[in-house]
Amino acid sequence: MDKVHLSGGKFLIVLAATILYYSGIAQDGWKLSRDKDGIKVYTRASDESPFDEFRATMVLNQSIHSLIAVLQDIENMPEWAYNVKNASILKEFGDTVQFYYTEVSIPFPFTNRDAVYRNSYNWKNDSSLLVVDIQMLPKYIEENEDLVRIPFGKGFWRVKVLSEERLDVTFQMVVDPGGSVPAWMANMFVNETPPYTFAKLREIIVNEKYQQQRFDFVE
Repeated sequence: MDKVHLSGGKFLIVLAATILYYSGIAQDGWKLSRDKDGIKVYTRASDESPFDEFRATMVLNQSIHSLIAVLQDIENMPEWAYNVKNASILKEFGDTVQFYYTEVSIPFPFTNRDAVYRNSYNWKNDSSLLVVDIQMLPKYIEENEDLVRIPFGKGFWRVKVLSEERLDVTFQMVVDPGGSVPAWMANMFVNETPPYTFAKLREIIVNEKYQQQRFDFVE
């Protein structure tokens, strides 16, 4: 096996960059809660919700087009998104804006939640970066009396293209599930959602229907 040798100067640069990266995370209040199977999960208290926020990262050996294909296949979200019972498209504007509805399963005796999301896709060609802004719209459609509407949530996917078949993926969210769910339960989901979602995404993205798609807004 070939060995990579760094000169003293290069080693110091790499070390400094690593220290700065993790120092930045610490200064922002992020704490590493999980590091397994190539998936890192960070959590922190939120200024906008009584429930914790999460940030998950991984390197994915797939193309940017395949990842977009999975994210935009809303009807199949239950195959990979944590505890999503069903999902459906409400409105689309080309390939860059989606409005969609989801119902999320909550353990008994609590009531299932539902939410309306708007995902906006922004491709930055100069930096080979995709940002998918996620906003919840609690008043977009009439509430279902059998479910609890999630009153607040926001987040993003940030995907840096490292090469044609290699992506640096970040998924970040903060959600207030509403109703009477205790904070300890909601924060438990914060720790379980990212690793489950990332692991399942890695499984299904290899399906042929995701491998064959191309999106014009990504140059």
